[in-house]
Amino acid sequence: MIETNLIEDLRHLAPPDPRWQLAILVAGATALAALALWRWRRRQPAAVAPAADPTPDRAWETALAELERLAGLLRPEASRDYCMAATAVLRRYIEQRYGLSAPRLATEEFLGAASQSPVLPSAHQESLGRCLVACDLCKFGRYTATAEELGRLHAAAVGFVLASRPTPPEATPEGPAA
Repeated sequence: MIETNLIEDLRHLAPPDPRWQLAILVAGATALAALALWRWRRRQPAAVAPAADPTPDRAWETALAELERLAGLLRPEASRDYCMAATAVLRRYIEQRYGLSAPRLATEEFLGAASQSPVLPSAHQESLGRCLVACDLCKFGRYTATAEELGRLHAAAVGFVLASRPTPPEATPEGPAA
């Protein structure tokens, strides 16, 4: 049997290499920096960007057609699904019509950015805000809307799109100058 002195054997071991600790610190700092950058970018207000659709004057037609397809969801048991889809339609429409980046912002963030932007008239901001807040209640508050409430919400969404569609330029009468 071989006798060993465990304490003496441990004294002959090399001290731990500090490079692994440095690697863990660098990885942690990188992860924290990435998280901070991601949160900072989410808080930035929406920038006015060029419209994604080459024909923003016709975006209202697409939005109305999509809202019409959602009419089958105007039932209390589908109120959350309707609100999620209607919000997506309205946000796409706003982005195409006004060039406001809306899909990734919370409702409050978007409405704050829209109020600072001159492209979305204040009358439209108010009606849109009421519509989006009501949708948020169903989406996040798990509120089940009645058929009547869903009908009013649908009418408000359609009304917003119709009221905010671009007006055709007025024709100037051609004639001899007086």
